[in-house]
Amino acid sequence: MSTISATGNTPSNAAPSFSTFEDRLTSSQSSQLLADYVKAHGGAVYKRDLEALASNAGGDTPPQVSAAASYMLSHPDVYTAIETLDNPNADGLSGHWNFADAANGALGSTGALADLKDVFDRAIKRSAEITQLTTEKKTGLDATKQRPQN
Repeated sequence: MSTISATGNTPSNAAPSFSTFEDRLTSSQSSQLLADYVKAHGGAVYKRDLEALASNAGGDTPPQVSAAASYMLSHPDVYTAIETLDNPNADGLSGHWNFADAANGALGSTGALADLKDVFDRAIKRSAEITQLTTEKKTGLDATKQRPQN
């Protein structure tokens, strides 16, 4: 967490980056990453395959692909919408073509709603961090303004 000195606005320690790759992924970006990876590595994945990619169980999954797989696992409605693009019956299997279609906008409102939820979640998290920081600073300022007790 960043702190601000009483005499200026210089942070005493840098806050962790709020714009990490994983935090900025969207349904379209995740879909494109998975489309490319899945096409080169077998053509289709089941949910258990996504879990292995997300955890990098084999140690050879690129970090961006792991992040994309994690995104899909944390947004099951998005994954279901993707895997049913070519077959209305959800079977848990999604081919690279489904991910490619999703990356090109085939998800419609499902992807947009997931992305909006992520934006709101990030804003709420950031707002809580700011509230905590300002409360700590106000408490510190109030303590310095107390009159000495003689």
